[in-house]
Amino acid sequence: MVHQKVKTRYISWSMLHESLKNLAEKISSEYAADTIIAIAKGGLIPARILVDLLGIDEMGFIEVKFYRGIAETREKPYVTFTALPQLDNKRIIIVDDIVDTGRTLQVVADVLSRFKYRDMKFATLYVKPWSTIMPDYYSEIVDEWIIFPWEICESIRENAELKGVDVGGILDYCKRKHGSQSL
Repeated sequence: MVHQKVKTRYISWSMLHESLKNLAEKISSEYAADTIIAIAKGGLIPARILVDLLGIDEMGFIEVKFYRGIAETREKPYVTFTALPQLDNKRIIIVDDIVDTGRTLQVVADVLSRFKYRDMKFATLYVKPWSTIMPDYYSEIVDEWIIFPWEICESIRENAELKGVDVGGILDYCKRKHGSQSL
């Protein structure tokens, strides 16, 4: 497999919390959500933090698979699992970590269209400039591959350009847990 060179940016926990605080301020200034639905895996941690920051009691999730590795996608995303609360007449926010093509958000919107929710908004930390769907709320438009603090070993394993790079200061741990050959 040939890996293309991809610009990357590591997001630390403190940077993440600052972005989520700013995102929560944007959301709360104009939208009163009843429920947050996280897109798993990437949206789980941001969604949980937003639930706390926004004081929302109800959370669910929907798992969508799309990426095979860094900058490698399947032809189309597919839903593998859902755990949703009752959504009738609810104002919901769908949360993911990043929107690249917009196709994952479209799949989630299609799945949730069978419910009778009152209103639905999308919130992400980052969005790519070429996305076909612009989320209602986002922190920043980026053209790099973002490495979140919850996916460092995975990112190093899947990106040949990062082999041996001590992203976030945990390369030795990743090597012990996943084998030095893969990192």
